[in-house]
Amino acid sequence: MRLRIRVEESDYDVDVEFLDDDSSPGLVPPAAKVRIPESVIRKRPAQKLAEDRFCKSPIAGRVTAVLAAAGKQVSKDEHVVLIEAMKMEIKVGPEVGGVIEAIFVCPGETVKAGQVLFELS
Repeated sequence: MRLRIRVEESDYDVDVEFLDDDSSPGLVPPAAKVRIPESVIRKRPAQKLAEDRFCKSPIAGRVTAVLAAAGKQVSKDEHVVLIEAMKMEIKVGPEVGGVIEAIFVCPGETVKAGQVLFELS
């Protein structure tokens, strides 16, 4: 196809050819994938936030069991307190691993949503 293009008051006649997308001239080819050696990759430790020290009740209910004691090492999502609410048993654990510093509830006690159940150090 021939086109006439005007640039700064000058006319140019050009030939235009339609190409497939993958064979278009002038396009930069995608960058080659580089393999990263395993020796330079290291696992990032979990970020601990100040609010992660306190584990709060997700729902109002009654504490049916406390499965750990102060001084015990616990991992992320390990069950520490069981709460019964609406005929369901909710297992509550910390968002991050750590050592239990204090437990603020005991079996049979009723708790409100958002109430602190235990603290990690």
